[in-house]
Amino acid sequence: MKTSSFLTLATVSVIFLILLSTDVEAKKKDKNLKVTVADDVAPPAPAKKTKKAASKEAPAPPAKSAPSKHKDDDNSIDDVDEDRIDEILRDASKNLVIFLYDGKVPCPTCTEALSEVEEIDDDIEATGYVQVVKTNDRSVARELGINVFPSLVYYRRKNPILYDGDFKDSETLLRWLRAHEEVATWDLTDDTFESRTDSHSPDEGSIDWFVMFYDADEGNSNAFVPLWETVAHKLRGLVNVGKIEISVNDDVTERFHIEERDCPVFLLFHRGKMYRYKESAKDVRSLTNFALHKYKEQRGHRVPEPPTAIEQVYEFAKEKIMDVMDDNQTLSVLGVGGLIVIVAVTLIIKAYRIRAENKNKVA
Repeated sequence: MKTSSFLTLATVSVIFLILLSTDVEAKKKDKNLKVTVADDVAPPAPAKKTKKAASKEAPAPPAKSAPSKHKDDDNSIDDVDEDRIDEILRDASKNLVIFLYDGKVPCPTCTEALSEVEEIDDDIEATGYVQVVKTNDRSVARELGINVFPSLVYYRRKNPILYDGDFKDSETLLRWLRAHEEVATWDLTDDTFESRTDSHSPDEGSIDWFVMFYDADEGNSNAFVPLWETVAHKLRGLVNVGKIEISVNDDVTERFHIEERDCPVFLLFHRGKMYRYKESAKDVRSLTNFALHKYKEQRGHRVPEPPTAIEQVYEFAKEKIMDVMDDNQTLSVLGVGGLIVIVAVTLIIKAYRIRAENKNKVA
């Protein structure tokens, strides 16, 4: 009986110890489990840790931003079109340098040349009266007679001149711009042509004149103006260079028998004779050589006499009468009558003059 009770007590004790041990292990596991879950659920705030790590360990690269206008102005030249160029030229206080490049085909030399122009961009614009732009507008190139790229045109008081050098040295280009600030071509008219050039009977030792007759209303003819200004600078001090627009100067145009379809026409006036440039090449070098030397290979022609004072009065009166007739049809009859009278008087005076010259020859 005692033995059975002892065994029962021992069995209960063993079970109690096992249960107690299991409960302790369970509590330990439960405690460890809570710590692990807590670590997983509530870790340190990642945003704060990331900011600190970024500032202490590896700074992030600066964010890319769109290039500002100021930065573009500092490092490149404004790209413009024909309208913008016209707008700048209308500003009388600004001269303009235009760099022309080809935008349709690859042009490595254009890129290299642009770099040289950008080297002196700040120096040019620092003057305050010269602006530098670039364009690949084909209409601008055609208007300036440019078909080779890269090219550069310098407008001085709306008078363009074509750069005929290379783009290998920015300092050379800057010196060229400074040396060509003044306009070298003379603008001639019916009223000033003979008084300025003295083409018919020049004084002994006077400087020759090289004159371009052109039509400003015809694109291909007008496109020679920048090139002609370059020729004028090449010949400066050696030959005077002028240009005359035929559409508004009828007297000179008729005097030298200039046809509109032939323009531009280049005439050299040397010691009372004139020499016409006939070569197909119309570039700076060819025209310059003709004015200095090659004209001697031609036979010169006598320069036609300038109109007399009476003829000038006649032409002036005729133009005025025609203007009145165009403006007011009621004066047409009066205009025609006056024109007839003026023509008759002019012919009578001219007849008397010829008669007097013949008498002098006979005597």
